[in-house]
Amino acid sequence: MAHDSFIPVEANTKSRNELVERGFSRQPLRIDEEVARALETLAHAAWSVPRDKYYEGGDRYRSLNRLGAEVVEGGVKVWPIEESTPYVQLRKYNSTLGGQPREYAALPHAVAGSVGVRKMIAYHLRYLPLSDVGTKYLVNLHVIRFTATPGRPCDTSPPGLHKDGEKYIATHLLGRCGARGGEVIITNNGKNEIDRFTMREAGECYVFDDDRVWHMLTPVEVLDGNQFAYRDTLAFDMLPEGWEPPM
Repeated sequence: MAHDSFIPVEANTKSRNELVERGFSRQPLRIDEEVARALETLAHAAWSVPRDKYYEGGDRYRSLNRLGAEVVEGGVKVWPIEESTPYVQLRKYNSTLGGQPREYAALPHAVAGSVGVRKMIAYHLRYLPLSDVGTKYLVNLHVIRFTATPGRPCDTSPPGLHKDGEKYIATHLLGRCGARGGEVIITNNGKNEIDRFTMREAGECYVFDDDRVWHMLTPVEVLDGNQFAYRDTLAFDMLPEGWEPPM
């Protein structure tokens, strides 16, 4: 573990309370220069992320890095993990790709393990309801690009309302251009809508407890008259040590 892995951070009590009450929170990310630089670097990196070879319904691109973390007094320790284990979702959560081991290229450690990225991870982990001092996490870092051209939109996999089979997921907008659609919809487990919104500002984010809600993203399409559109996001899967998805 690197000697500089400690990130001091105070818990966002409003986000914690919203997660406890309804399983979903949409609070502004706390931006400083290092976080802003990390968002810009990740947005630039999205242009070189390899195409997602497992998704045939549109042109999607995806990377995967893994980090470890531990909640400690006054903050969170965050460090990169050298791991190449494929990404797998249970079939009950992903009817199209579930059960299939998927391998995605990793971003360079200088990008995925920067101070700004570790600050974002620490910020989210500090307020999670399960984050008592001593709690350890595996964090999957995904940069995901959806691109669209006329007549070829890009959708999620699986499409429509779904769960991912992770514990907590935080998603941040990196960039959006020439696009329509890409609207986020969150419902409770009774599939009654809690919120719907379109992220437009870099760093704009939301977090949810996958056990407590369903979510979806409407397809990303090109605005009339455009020949290309994209929507880039940064997502953190935050998995407490010893946690397993409901079978």
